[in-house]
Amino acid sequence: MTNQETKPVSKGKEVRSNPRKVKLIRTLIGLFAFLPGVAGRAFARLFALLSKLFKTRSYTTSLTNLTICYPDYSDKKRQQLAKKSLQHTGRLFFEVAKIWRSCQGEKFLGAVEGEKRMQRSLAEGKGVLFTGAHIGNWEVALYYLGKNFPFYCMYRPPRQLEMDEVITKGRCQNQTAMVRGDSRGVMELIKALKEGKVAAVLSDQEPGRGAGVFVPFCGKEALTMTLVQKIHLKSHADLYQIAAIRNDQGQYDIKIEAIDLDPEIGECEYAKQVNAKLEDMIRRYPEQYQWSYKRFKTTECGGANPYRR
Repeated sequence: MTNQETKPVSKGKEVRSNPRKVKLIRTLIGLFAFLPGVAGRAFARLFALLSKLFKTRSYTTSLTNLTICYPDYSDKKRQQLAKKSLQHTGRLFFEVAKIWRSCQGEKFLGAVEGEKRMQRSLAEGKGVLFTGAHIGNWEVALYYLGKNFPFYCMYRPPRQLEMDEVITKGRCQNQTAMVRGDSRGVMELIKALKEGKVAAVLSDQEPGRGAGVFVPFCGKEALTMTLVQKIHLKSHADLYQIAAIRNDQGQYDIKIEAIDLDPEIGECEYAKQVNAKLEDMIRRYPEQYQWSYKRFKTTECGGANPYRR
């Protein structure tokens, strides 16, 4: 397979084979996994500083999102929040490398909140469907779930073909099974949940137009996936939100919160309420949210893309 060979996937995207690029990424993961924590913190500060200095896409996208979601904040306050968010992102590079390459997930686990109710759901023979947002350290949350339960994680395959192996190998160190975000993967997830197992689908990612509805998210209409509701409805699982939030000791506290929703309500109302739960978590820890993601790229009426300069 040559470096330019491609194969189509859903939503018009394509997976490319680029062994050289993936080899570089593997090398960086190995390096980051070896370096001490102080190097990770220094890198995070440098990453945020350079992002602001050179007005990178991550920095400008963060400011755009913060302007949309926090219109009452001053420019200075939004810039400070963007900086903290990018520092958090910079630290994730090192932490994820240590989890994937050195199997150090345990060292990042802090306290666990809300586990008892979830355990009751499993004891009753129900599956547990987790959703969540790009907040804190998602890899720590996945590690916790895979360490303690037979766990199925839905994911969108990366654009670099060889990265698929890197990601799945890094995450599947315990009871975790990676499931592709296609129709076959959805059926596999539903089957596992019906068997009383645990599964997760991040719901703050923008879906294709035909797979979502426009409902408020942090004060602005956002294309929001309906997949969580469909899985919830067909599996009869209990729905929860999970997040791994960094504490003052540098570990991540696992926060588990039930989302009590009737899966048979209308799509818009369901998506609106799920977004409200995610937003509540984000408002509590805004500096740990990935504001650099283009959450509002697709507009309902074909309006201007807010991220275009």
